Parts: sequence; C-alpha cells; structure tokens
Amino acid sequence: MEIMYLSEKHRIDISLTETLDRIASSSLYSTIDLTPEILKMADTTLFDELHDRLILSTAKWLDIPLISSDRRFEGIEGIQLIWK
Repeated sequence: MEIMYLSEKHRIDISLTETLDRIASSSLYSTIDLTPEILKMADTTLFDELHDRLILSTAKWLDIPLISSDRRFEGIEGIQLIWK
C-alpha cells in the first residue's frame, strides 16, 4: 500500500506492480500476509500515518530491522533502523 501511494504521488519512480515483480523474482525478499496479530500490534503502535503503522508493526512482529530513511521512525520502541 505504501509503495502504491508513493508511486501515485510521484514520490518514487517505481510502481507497485514493478515492485511486486522484482520481489517475486528475487530469492532475497518475500512478501507476508497482513495477519490479525500484526493488526493487533498496529493498534498499539503509536504513529500518525496508517501505512507507516502497518510497516512498523510488521517489522516488530517479525522482529526484523527496518530499512528506511524516515527519521520519524527513530526512537520507536522495538524498531531497529538500518538506513538513516
């Protein structure tokens, strides 16, 4: 959803379809379903934008670092940023 939104706003130069095609053709990445557990975590994750809450909650649920240059993610409990 975030990639689709950013693409539609011309803030990134890749479409959702192209992104999903690249993910599907790579052994380095995978997609996961948005589960009830992740949604419950999003309900308790304090962040103003819905898409970002889902991204943060997914990273928390999977206990994986988040690759993002969004400085607003710094200091979010349970989030380790790789790219700042």
